[in-house]
Amino acid sequence: MSKVENLQTNNPDVLLVEPDIERDAALGVQWLEGELGRATLTSMGVADKDNKPTTIEHERERVRDFIEKQDQLNWMIEYQGKVVGSVWADLEQVGNVPAPAIHIMIGDPDVRGKGVGFAATSKVTEYLENQGFNTIYSRHLTKNSGASGLLQSLGFTNFGELYTDEDGLEWQNVKREVKV
Repeated sequence: MSKVENLQTNNPDVLLVEPDIERDAALGVQWLEGELGRATLTSMGVADKDNKPTTIEHERERVRDFIEKQDQLNWMIEYQGKVVGSVWADLEQVGNVPAPAIHIMIGDPDVRGKGVGFAATSKVTEYLENQGFNTIYSRHLTKNSGASGLLQSLGFTNFGELYTDEDGLEWQNVKREVKV
């Protein structure tokens, strides 16, 4: 039994689908290989010391966790019939970020800047609000202007002071309040 249902976004080309271990593990390896993969992980806040190539076994375990974890909701992002990334919501606080907190990764660099992240993040935010959450949280690296702009365009505002994590990365928490 899946924890999530497929969700159609406002963009007819973007559908959120449940994770599949074999399909998504292979995609994870593909997305995270080489210099572009390192850059993707860096933009998400993975410290240099942890930014290493992945394996199919590691990615299978990651997707299995997506499916089995009870404190997260996870969807894969499908664009024009092809899985291009993932979006998830932490249902319990993780580190300095209150819950529920939404996060996204566009693994396929060819679809970045095409509104895929906006459509996916917008739909999961709407989904969480429909589940009764009045405030949705996220965070972004202060140097990640793309993530900052995306979250601002969805009505997220800065929450709290900038902070530096144990790896020396500077973050900004953001939140979006449901308008009543």
